[in-house]
Amino acid sequence: MPNIGFVNQMTLGDFLAALASAEDAHATVSAAAFAAAMGTSLLLKAAALPRSKSDSVDDWTLLAKSATALRLVQEQLIETIETETAVKVFAARRMPQVSQAQKSEREAALQLALRAAADVPLEVMRLSVAALAHAENIAARSRQAGSRDIHLAVAFLRDGFDGARGNLETKLSTLTDVVYTASVIDEISRLSEEATSRARAAQALVEPPPA
Repeated sequence: MPNIGFVNQMTLGDFLAALASAEDAHATVSAAAFAAAMGTSLLLKAAALPRSKSDSVDDWTLLAKSATALRLVQEQLIETIETETAVKVFAARRMPQVSQAQKSEREAALQLALRAAADVPLEVMRLSVAALAHAENIAARSRQAGSRDIHLAVAFLRDGFDGARGNLETKLSTLTDVVYTASVIDEISRLSEEATSRARAAQALVEPPPA
């Protein structure tokens, strides 16, 4: 079974097979990141259409800025797929725990690895929100020809966000650092509100006018 951590070396079929493997604990986050990455691709497509709403220099400047930012977001989303945090968690769980010192060392290593693993879906959420902000900008300047791509892009980004959020909330129950956990819970709430408002704003801009 291909390792999902090497997505740049895989075919799409291999990637989907890796997602389906019960052996890959990171598959849910990878699927969320991939959904969000597909959303960024569709936004890039809409931003590259030959005509904008006004065809003004300002429109093209802002679309170009969004396209540059979205390429970076997509690269970072792919990096989250390739992370090896799950391997570190498994390694920590296999550490010896015969003596009290070994137990303490194992628990410290495990908590560090679990926190690193929680940071991955949190980053997917942040990146999804960043892309949704550009979706609003692109939707405001795109002609009707790009509306379907933008609408689908927003759906992919919301799915990526929601999938990462669900995975992160599950991981938080395994952490003992109450300060870190509280800060993440606050950020989840803030990001969720922003994701919802950004998505609604972008979708409202591409909805067809009432008959």
